Amino acid sequence: MPDIILALKTRKIDAGFTSDTIAEFLANRDSELALFPQNLGYTPLGFGFSKGDKRRDEWQAAFDKIPEETRKAIYRKWIGTDESVKQIPEQNWAGTNGIIRIATVDSFEPMSYVGKGGKLFGYDIEIVLLIAKELDVHVEFTPMDLSAELSALASGKVDMICGSIVITPERRKAMDFVEYHKAAYVLIVRSTEKTVAVASFWDGIKESIEKTFIQDERYKTFIEGIATTLIITVLAILLGTLLGFVVFWFCKDGNKFANTISGFFIWLIQGMPVVVLLMILYYIIFANVALSSTAIAVVAFSLVFGGGVFGMLKLGVGAIDKGQTEAALALGYSDVRLFFRIILPQAIPLIIPTYKAECVALLKVTAIVGYIAVQDLTKMGDIIRARTYEAFFPLIAVAVIYFILGGLFTFVIRIIETGINPRKRKKENILKEVLSDD
Repeated sequence: MPDIILALKTRKIDAGFTSDTIAEFLANRDSELALFPQNLGYTPLGFGFSKGDKRRDEWQAAFDKIPEETRKAIYRKWIGTDESVKQIPEQNWAGTNGIIRIATVDSFEPMSYVGKGGKLFGYDIEIVLLIAKELDVHVEFTPMDLSAELSALASGKVDMICGSIVITPERRKAMDFVEYHKAAYVLIVRSTEKTVAVASFWDGIKESIEKTFIQDERYKTFIEGIATTLIITVLAILLGTLLGFVVFWFCKDGNKFANTISGFFIWLIQGMPVVVLLMILYYIIFANVALSSTAIAVVAFSLVFGGGVFGMLKLGVGAIDKGQTEAALALGYSDVRLFFRIILPQAIPLIIPTYKAECVALLKVTAIVGYIAVQDLTKMGDIIRARTYEAFFPLIAVAVIYFILGGLFTFVIRIIETGINPRKRKKENILKEVLSDD
C-alpha cells in the first residue's frame, strides 16, 4: 500500500485497488485521497488455521459471541483519525488454556501494524485479543510479511495467521478460516473536491523528519533495528570465522573425505541465493525446532561467511612458499606449531583485505532477514514507511545508517590489520621487549 499511495500521489497511476477498510482509513487521514463511489464486489476476511485444526471452531464460536455493536465500534475506532483512542487491551487474564502462536502482518494499517514501542496495533489485533480473552488463552504474536505468514502456518511455526487475509477458494483448500469481517473491493483515487495546501520545501522536510523519527518515538524503532542487524552480523562473523577455520584445519593436509564433504557443502551453500538458504533453514530444516528467527539468521549467515573464510584461508596459505614448511619440519617444528608460528602469520596479511570486504558485504546482505520475520534495520525502515506513506526519509535513513555501520566495521578491521601486519606497525611496537643493545 505505501508504494501504491506514493504512485497515486505522484500521478504514476490513477487509482489503487484495495479493501474498503484500508481505503476509508487512508481517505480519513489524507485529504488528497478519496474513495471511488462504487465497490467492485465483496470478500470475506479471516483468521487462518491449519486444515482440520479443531481450534478454528472454538475461535469462530467465540467471535460470534461478540455483539455486533462492539464489532462496529472497534471498526470505527481503527479507521478513524483519533490516535488517542487506538489502544490495545493488555493480556491480563489467567491464560489457563495455554498459549496460541499467531503470525500477523506487520505493516497493514489499520488492520495490523507495528506501532509505538514496537507493539502491535490494529483492528485485527483487538478482535484476536477479545476472542483470546473469551477462550482464556494467551497470544504470542509474531509480526511478518503475508507471504511469510502463509509459509509459517504450513510449516507449523505458528498456530494461526491474521492481518486482513482475504479468504479465497484456493486458500480454503489449504486452511480453515474464522470469518470476522466482510470487506468490499474498492478503488482509491486522488481527491478532486478538496484543495490541499502546498507546504513550503523546508516545512515539508520538517514534517517528514517529524513523521519518520519523532512521532510515536520512531527513532527507537531504528535503534532496535540497528541492534538486531549488529547482533546478527557480529555473531555470524565470529561463528563463521571459527567454522571456516575448523573446516580448513581438517582439510589442509589433503584428507580426501574431509575435502569431499566440505567441498560439497560449500558448493551447495555458495551455489544458492542467501535468501533461499535462509528460508530453507527457517521453514524446513528448523521448522519444528524451538529456535528464534534471529538465531536461524545467525546460523544461515555463519554458514555463508564460513564458506568464504575457508576459501580465503585456502588461497592465503597456498600463497606461502612450501620451502618454509619443509625448513620448519626439518628444524623439528610440530605441525601445529609450524602452522600457527610460521604459516598463519604470513597468510593473515594476505587474507585481511578480502576478509574486510566480506564483513561489510555480510552486513549489507543481512537486509534480507525480514523474509523470516526478523525485524532488522531494513525491515524497521519498511514498517515506518508503511506508517508514514513516504519513501524518501525512511529509505535515506536506512541507507545512511548502513554506510555508517559499514565504515565502523572497516575501521575496526583496519585497526586489527595494523596490529598484525609488521609492515603497518610502528618500529617501536615491533621491537617492544626486544634487547637491541646486547
